[in-house]
Amino acid sequence: MDKSFLSWIRSNNKEIIGVLEEQAENLVKATSALVEFMLYYKIEGKSISKKIKDLEHTGDQITHKLFTMLNKTFITPLDPEDISRLTSAIDEVLDATEGVSNRFILFNILETTPPMLELSKLLLSASQEVNLSINRIRNLSGANNLLEHSKKIVEYEHQADTIYRKVIAELFETNNPIEIIKLKEIYETLENALDRCADVADVVEDIALKYGNG
Repeated sequence: MDKSFLSWIRSNNKEIIGVLEEQAENLVKATSALVEFMLYYKIEGKSISKKIKDLEHTGDQITHKLFTMLNKTFITPLDPEDISRLTSAIDEVLDATEGVSNRFILFNILETTPPMLELSKLLLSASQEVNLSINRIRNLSGANNLLEHSKKIVEYEHQADTIYRKVIAELFETNNPIEIIKLKEIYETLENALDRCADVADVVEDIALKYGNG
């Protein structure tokens, strides 16, 4: 096979993985900003919300860039379907992250709650594992190590489910229906973001099983 063609394939593979890494890093920036949002909502809520919105917009651009590359490339480092599932799942985590801060502003929420901060921190931890797993994909000979990150993401999602069920039960013990609706929507969006992280973990696990060397 032509050496120049092999060189092109390697270069193209690195570029695709590089864009995935860029997307995962952008997600961590957004989830980090969400934790800041929860901590400093009363002081800097609107400015941090705008920051998260900008990161979500950047994420959309990265996702579009990756799909464009996939449409133009016939040889990819992973199965194109796996890359598509992976980038779509990461994008959905980012959308939900932005959806949390957006609902705060839209609903004119007065203050954050400890469970919201706790869920946001779990989301950050899960997104950091997503980022670590994407960085390991570059070296497929160690694909089995991806399972470690996948397992941690699922653990964070399970912790979030426990918090979510408890806080929703407590919420319905209050007697302000409007606040119940508003807060329930925010908790659901946070929980949905963790669920989407679990979707990423599923794809990562599939990749590990497909490309692992035993």
